[in-house]
Amino acid sequence: MKKVIILCIFIICLSGCTSTKEESLENILAYGMTSNVSITNVYRTGYKYYLPRGMKNITSQDYNEVIYSDQYAYYMYVDVVSYFNSVREEYEENEEYYYSKALFKGNLFGYLQIKSLEEDKYFVEIMYNYAKIEVIVTEKDIKKSVAYAMAILESVTYNDTVLGSLMGDNILSSNELEFNIFETAKTESNYLEIVEQYDQYKDLEDVPDMDFIK
Repeated sequence: MKKVIILCIFIICLSGCTSTKEESLENILAYGMTSNVSITNVYRTGYKYYLPRGMKNITSQDYNEVIYSDQYAYYMYVDVVSYFNSVREEYEENEEYYYSKALFKGNLFGYLQIKSLEEDKYFVEIMYNYAKIEVIVTEKDIKKSVAYAMAILESVTYNDTVLGSLMGDNILSSNELEFNIFETAKTESNYLEIVEQYDQYKDLEDVPDMDFIK
């Protein structure tokens, strides 16, 4: 019964009936990890996931995605090789950051790390379910960005048959990983370099945000 209640609360948060500003980061993470989102609307080679309304894919290439919402560019990387090989590493929480927390749910794990930058900017880095999202936002949008990220990451579903075929053909195993989801970013510079490659998002009109009350 408790899981049903938590799922309903998270769906309400995403449907705009309440504001993420009223929730703590702990509750947002708990809702996200127990929401069991089964809806998917984005399909890639070897995986699929749910993209909430109000967000738009800008580009997808080699398991790298750039997603746009509310003038923010979210960088997402899906580590299908680590998923297929069941790689697991522990995250060490750091009290020096604005927020730092290890995430666990059954066999799923990850972390949320938020660093304070200059001029009311915060670097949000969240890894869960063998995928990772990074975004720089203002303080007032931290909770909403975490809710968005968790909705996406929790919904990622992998196709073992497709990934097994790719691994068998050395399509994945022969490539060196350019991005390590288990290693936290030393600075936000890598994120900025990646996003700058896709300057299309700068010309986009704001996507109407139907899922969150501002």
